[in-house]
Amino acid sequence: MNLPNFPQVDIFSAGINALYGILVARNPSHNRGYTAAGLLIMAFFGGIGGGVTRDVLLNEIPSPLQDPTYLLVCLLMGLLGLAIYRFLESKEERFRTKVLAYFKSFTLPWFAILGAHKALDHNLGIFTAIVIGLIATTAGGILIDLFSGVTPEVVRPSEQLVTTAVLASTVYTALAVWQNRRQAFFPVTLISVAVAFLFRVVAVREHWPSIVPMDAPAEGPGTRG
Repeated sequence: MNLPNFPQVDIFSAGINALYGILVARNPSHNRGYTAAGLLIMAFFGGIGGGVTRDVLLNEIPSPLQDPTYLLVCLLMGLLGLAIYRFLESKEERFRTKVLAYFKSFTLPWFAILGAHKALDHNLGIFTAIVIGLIATTAGGILIDLFSGVTPEVVRPSEQLVTTAVLASTVYTALAVWQNRRQAFFPVTLISVAVAFLFRVVAVREHWPSIVPMDAPAEGPGTRG
């Protein structure tokens, strides 16, 4: 199967998530007094953490090691994140929660689709393709959360982050299998991205809640009694 090669959209996605990662690392919930180098590492976690994890699971040489453009883009976006905090700190939260949130909603399905696509290319089956798509989408954020001593976002109410990733990889996998491995996957990719993107945007805008068992109250640091 040949995934359509859009204008470096995978590198664009890595850059957006690198910028998002460094801004998240500076949030009060995550800020641990990181050095500039530490924040740049968080940018790399956000930008290529998911892709590297995906490739390692599939026993491939990680894409960033084959194409240094990924590393350069993550570095530049990390430096941009540092500049935003240095010169636009008062506007950072609005930028992250408004503009960057829409970009993240657009790039999120691409990680899921690329993960599912590579899993199908390895003949790993439908279920595994969906799981790899989910891992590719969330691994970078998990690394940032764990290094910051924060419960990973994927297991907390997070405005349908996991649902969006599963939706994108499921739609792509189902349509790809239905196409019976034909070469014309351009419509399949666009449909998958559109469905997941619209779902994510609406979920964030409407604050759709996640399912939280009522008989399991939260416990831990910062939890009100």
